[in-house]
Amino acid sequence: MSPHVSRRRRLLRLAVAGLLAVPAAVALAPGGAQAADAPAAQVYQAEDGTLNGVTVGTSVSGYQGAGYVEGFDQSGDSLTVTVPDSPGGLYSLSLHYNGPYGDKKANLLVNGSGVGEVSLPATTTWKDAAAGNVLLKAGTNTVTVSNDWGWYLIDSISLTPAPPRPPHAVTGDLTDPRATPEARSLMTYLTANYGKDILSGQQDAAHEQWVETNVGKAPAIEGLDMMDYSPSRVERGTVGTDTDNALAWDKRGGITAFVWHWNAPTDLIDQPGKEWWRGFYTDSTTFDVAAALADPSSADYKLLLRDIDAIAVQLRRLQDAGVPVLWRPLHEAEGGWFWWGAKGPEPAKALYRLMHERLTDVDGIHNLIWEWNSVDPAWYPGDDVVDMVTADSYPTAGDHGPVALTYDKELSLTGDTKVAALSEVGTVPDPDLLRAYRADWSYFVTWAGSEQDTAANSLDFLKRVYGDPYVVTLDELGDFKHTGGTGGDTTAPSAPAGLTGTPGADSVALTWKAATDDVGVTGYDVYRDGTKTGSSATPSYTDTGLTAGTAYTYTVRARDAAGNVSAASAAVTVTTTAGGGAGACTATYRTTSDWGSGFTADITVTAGARALTGWKVTWTYAGNQKLTNSWNAATTQTGASVRASNMGWNGSLPAGGSASFGFQAGYTGANAVPVLTCAAG
Repeated sequence: MSPHVSRRRRLLRLAVAGLLAVPAAVALAPGGAQAADAPAAQVYQAEDGTLNGVTVGTSVSGYQGAGYVEGFDQSGDSLTVTVPDSPGGLYSLSLHYNGPYGDKKANLLVNGSGVGEVSLPATTTWKDAAAGNVLLKAGTNTVTVSNDWGWYLIDSISLTPAPPRPPHAVTGDLTDPRATPEARSLMTYLTANYGKDILSGQQDAAHEQWVETNVGKAPAIEGLDMMDYSPSRVERGTVGTDTDNALAWDKRGGITAFVWHWNAPTDLIDQPGKEWWRGFYTDSTTFDVAAALADPSSADYKLLLRDIDAIAVQLRRLQDAGVPVLWRPLHEAEGGWFWWGAKGPEPAKALYRLMHERLTDVDGIHNLIWEWNSVDPAWYPGDDVVDMVTADSYPTAGDHGPVALTYDKELSLTGDTKVAALSEVGTVPDPDLLRAYRADWSYFVTWAGSEQDTAANSLDFLKRVYGDPYVVTLDELGDFKHTGGTGGDTTAPSAPAGLTGTPGADSVALTWKAATDDVGVTGYDVYRDGTKTGSSATPSYTDTGLTAGTAYTYTVRARDAAGNVSAASAAVTVTTTAGGGAGACTATYRTTSDWGSGFTADITVTAGARALTGWKVTWTYAGNQKLTNSWNAATTQTGASVRASNMGWNGSLPAGGSASFGFQAGYTGANAVPVLTCAAG
C-alpha cells in the first residue's frame, strides 16, 4: 500500500475533482467557440425539478423562469431534473447559478451515478458554469445536483449535444535536447498511440507479479519509487531495490515509470506518528523548501542538490543500460500534504525547474521523460521543462469512470500540446467509458494494493480490462525503444575520426572529430577496454577515476535520434601518468551509523597547500563490505577495492578547502575502518 494512500483518501475532495466528466471547454471547436449552427441548448428550470431538502427562492433578482433553488446547506440536499425522450449520447452540461457565499463546489450525478464535482466560483450575479460532458442513455435520464460544499443558488441546468473533440496538437518533442535515443523513441511511441489505446500499468514489482499471476496478463508499465534512495532514509538504514527492479523489468520489454517520495533532506521530526520514514509528509518535517531555495548559499539548498545528485546515481545506472524512464518528481504538490508543496506553487515550481536543470545539465541524465503531476495552472512549471502531464485519481471505491473532467483540465493546462496520463489510480477506469467520453489517457498505473482491493477493483473487472482490445499489455507493447524512431530513419552516423587522448594521473581527456548524419548526431558513447564508460553530447569526454600508470584503450561511437549507432572509431591507447596527484589532499573516514549488517559512512576530502580542480579517494576493505548507495561522489567497487571521485560540482576546492561525500554499505563480520588514499583528479 502506498505510504500516502490513506491520507489521500481522507483528502479525496482536494486530490481529484473530476471523476466521470469532460468539460465542454475542450470539446469546443478550435478557438474555443462553437460553430454558428451548433444545436440549441435544452434548458431545464431548477424549480421544476424534484427537491430534496431544498426550496424555491425568488428574493435574488435576475433569475430565469419562476424562481431558483436554494438551501443547499445540509448533507443530502439535492435537486433532480428529468430529461425525457433523449436519443442518448454525449452532452455538454452547464449550470446557471449564483454564488454569493464564495467559491463553492457541487456534486453532479447522472442517473444516480456520480459524475464529479462542479466548481462554482464566487459571484453575486447569475452566471453559467461548465460542468463538463455527460453520457445520457436513450430514453429518460435524471440529472442531480447535490450539496457537496453547499451554499449556492441553482437557476437552471442546460444540455447541448457535445461536438466532436478537435484533433490533439501533441508533438512529442522532449524538453531535453540531449535526450537519449531510447527516451526519444518512447516519447514518439506514446505520441503515435495517443488516443488510439491506453497502456496498462501497475505500481511496485511485487504487485505487478500479483497481477500477472491472478489476471493472467502483465501490464505494459511497471511503476517504481526512488523513495529508499533518499539520503535521509539511507543514513537510517534503508536499502533501495527499485533500480534493480527497473533493470529486470526492462529486460522483459516493459516501460518503466518512477515516482520519488522524497524524504526531506533534513529536519525530520521523528516522533510517534511523525516517524523519520514519513519524512516526505509535510506534517513529519520542519524543512522549509521556500527558505532553502531563497538562499543558494545555505546548507539546506546544498542538501537539496545532494539529494538530487544521489538520485542521479540511480538514474545513471538506468541510462547506461539504455532504459528510458517516465519520471514524475514532486507529485501531488498542489495537495500540500508533501513538503515540496507545503509552501505554495512558486517554491514547488522552482524546485522542479532546479531538478530539471541539475539532472540534465550537471548530472548528465538524459534518459528521462519529464512528467508534471497537477491540474492547477497556478502550479504548472512551464512547457520548457514538462514533456507530459499526469493526474492521480482516487475516486470512491468501485467508481470506474473515465476521470474525464480531470482529463480536460490537463488538456487545458497545455493547450493540448502534451500527452496526458493517469499516473496513479485507485480504481481502474472502464475502457468502454474511456472511449465513450473520449478521455484519451495515454496510460494508467494502478497504485500498489488497489489491484487487490476487491471493493475498488474486482478480479473479474481487472480481467475484463486487461483483455480489452483498447488496453495494451506487456505482450502487445512491441519494441518501443527502437521502433518509435524519427519517421523511419535507418541510416547510422559516420564513425568518429581523429580520436586522441591526453593522460592525467587518474584521468584521460578524449577528443575526436564530429561525426556526420543525414538527420543529425545526438550524442557519442565512449568505450574503455570494450565496455561503455560514458556518453557525451559533444566530441569530447574526460574519463576519470583511473589508476595511475595504467594503459587504457578507447573507442567512440556516434548515435542519432532514431537510435542508429555508428561503427566504432579507430582505437587509441593512453597510459595515465605515474600518480603525480598523490599527497595533494587528505581524506578522513567516519562511520555515521552501524546496525550490524550494514552501515553508512561519510568521507571528508581536504585540499592541501594548492587548490584542486578534481579529487579521488581510494581504499581497500579488510572485510566483505559492499557499497549499495552513494551520494556526492561517483563510486566504483571491484572486490574489496573502492574508488570515489568528485561530481561535476564539488571537484574544485581552494587550498585548505573541503568537500564531503557519503555512502551506504552492507557487511558481515568485522567492519574495520580502512586506510584512505587521496589524490588530485
